[in-house]
This record gives sequence, C-alpha cells and structure tokens, in this order.
Amino acid sequence: MKIIHLLVITILLLAITISCRQDLLHLDYQPVDDDLVTNPNHPMKDSIQFLVDKYISKGIPGAQVVVKNNDGWAHISGGYAKIETEEPFRPGGAAWLFSITKTYTATLVMLQIEENKINPDSLISVYLPEHILSKVSGYEKITVRMLLNHTSGIVNVTELPEFVVGQINDPLNQPTIAERLEMIKGKPLLFEPGTDFMYSNANYLLLQLILENASGKSYWQLLEQELLEPLHLTQTYYHLSEQQTISLGFPNYYFDRHANEQLENITKWNDALANASDAYGALAATPADVIRFHEALLGGEVVSESSLAEMQTWVKGVNSTEPEYGEGFEYWQFNTGSTPQFGHEGDGIGCSTLFFYVPDNNTFVYININAGRQLFGPYLFKITDMKRDICRYVAN
Repeated sequence: MKIIHLLVITILLLAITISCRQDLLHLDYQPVDDDLVTNPNHPMKDSIQFLVDKYISKGIPGAQVVVKNNDGWAHISGGYAKIETEEPFRPGGAAWLFSITKTYTATLVMLQIEENKINPDSLISVYLPEHILSKVSGYEKITVRMLLNHTSGIVNVTELPEFVVGQINDPLNQPTIAERLEMIKGKPLLFEPGTDFMYSNANYLLLQLILENASGKSYWQLLEQELLEPLHLTQTYYHLSEQQTISLGFPNYYFDRHANEQLENITKWNDALANASDAYGALAATPADVIRFHEALLGGEVVSESSLAEMQTWVKGVNSTEPEYGEGFEYWQFNTGSTPQFGHEGDGIGCSTLFFYVPDNNTFVYININAGRQLFGPYLFKITDMKRDICRYVAN
C-alpha cells in the first residue's frame, strides 16, 4: 500500500457559495449518524472486527470501518473517538477525508471535459493566467492530464522545508494559496513532464484554479451543483468551524510527535490542516456519504463510461513495480490475478483514511483512523499495516 506524504494545501477564501450552504456556515450542525440498516450477520463483520481489535491492542486510539456490498452494510469500530472521555466512534459519524477529496476533484474535471470546457491534453497555460503560471516551472510542457495523474513533475508543496517549518512553528495559521504557489516558485521539476510519476498536492491545487477559470464558478459552487446536490450528499461538509466539528461529533485526532508512542491531542491542528486543503483534502463526510458518492460514480450515474475509463487508466513510475495512479484514483492489487482494486487514501496530521473498492465482489470499504502516520516511526507502520490487512482480507 502506498504511503501518502503529508497531504495539505491552502484554502482560497472565496466569498461566493451557494445559498443552501451559506447559512450553514453560521449555524451549529447537530450530531449525525447515518441511517444505515446494517446487517448484523454480514459475513465480513467478524473478521474485520478481529483486525480492528488487533490494531487497537497495538495502540491505535480508534477506528471505524464501514462496508457495503451485496450482503448489505456493516459498521465495525473499535477503540475511542475521544480518548479523554472514552467516547466510542458513533456508527456513521462524520470525519475529515483529506486526500479522498481528490477523487471528487477529478470527477469535477471529468464533468468539465464532457462539457468541452476543458481539454485534458491541452497545456495548463490555456486555463491559467500568467501570474499563476510564473510560479510553475516547466508549465510550457505540462498538460491538464499530467496534473490529474501526477506525471507533471511539479514538486509536492507540502514536502517543502518552508511548508513543514510553518506547520511546526504555527500550525493554526495555514498559508494561503498565493503563499503556497510562492513556495513552489523556482523549484525545478522532478522529471520531464509525462515521463515519470510523483504524487504532488500542487497538482490538485492547480486543478482547482483550472476548474474555477474554466467554469467561471468557485470550486465549492461546482462541488455543490455537480455532485453534492444531485447525489443528495447532505452529510458531506467543508469549511467547518471548530464548534461545527464538535456539534457533528467528529473524533479527536492524535499524533505521535516524537515517534515514541506517546500520543498527543492535536485536533485543532488537524482541523486547520483540513480546512486549508481545498481541492485535494478539505472535505469531510459520514462513511455512508463517501460510499454513496463512489457507488454513484462507479455505477455510471455521474460521468460517462469513457470518463470513468480515463479515471482508471493507470500510470506507472519508472521505478515502480506496479501501476500507481489513474486520474483521481489510486491503484492496488491485493489479490494476485484478480481485477485490480482502487480508491484513494487520505492522511492528515492526526488521522488516516481510505476508500477502497473491490470490483470482483462489488465491495465498498471506508476506513477512518484517528491517529496520524506522518513521521517515520511506530504509528507509520501500525496504521499502514492495519489498512493493508483490512484491504487484503476484503480483496480476497
């Protein structure tokens, strides 16, 4: 399983949002639980519960796993959503998604392609103004598709020293989009565009700006009008205040800062990071909303068959042993000889998430863990191994 680096970008504070969400920004949400009719005898439930309990015993503070397939829904959880009060994860409770957001963004790009507002093989210079392009090395050779599948060669802004130092020194004061573009200015490309693969949050930052310029709407307007409203995703959120996350029943988030297995509560930092992640990480949702979005997308209710095929056209890094990425989807192969599995991971400073789809048994899985794995150390391995074990079981 691929380990995604620190996933965060900035928020461009746009004044325009559509009215149905505008009022919600000033009101406290009420705690939500998905109205799922779960199958108490779901055949995967006991095995996944065993795996969750195994890793809770190893020090994972809390986790929830939701499965949907032909046997119905199953909700499995363990540990605590909030260690301090020993509060368990509520069935279907909302949480930050982080880079699972990229699949939503790629879907919006596909819809704009279908409306002939974006040509994926056009250079990004067709859609971005000079003051933006001047920050991007090699923009003369980079296409929209290269941003979608991370073959642009643009550095990952969230791995740059100036970004990381800012996170450590002032984590509640996240840099703006302009400031992050300034961070990548003058940084040489990692490789010639189109010749290799390297995951970069800067790619999806630029895709947000392309979407906005091509459509004449804010990213959030497009998200509402093209995805959230038509699919009735009423429990998918963004731009949440601290009070709103509390009212919605979000978990607390934890981080092993010194890699010594001593977790600290960094919920405010994680919330700030999420709210500053825009088109590559700023969404929150209940597990059912995540699965319902993907079920509609993969069921042909959102984009055309050809667009869906494009999203699953995999690219491979020069030194990779298997494909890496499509256009908004990550590639996995946990069952040799089977149809490849795909989805997307997400990582904040205090959490780790994953959406995973297994075509051969039509199973949708969402995993939410309220601890971060951004440092080399025990929690990097615990969280990665927990995800891998669950995915391997479901895929087989």
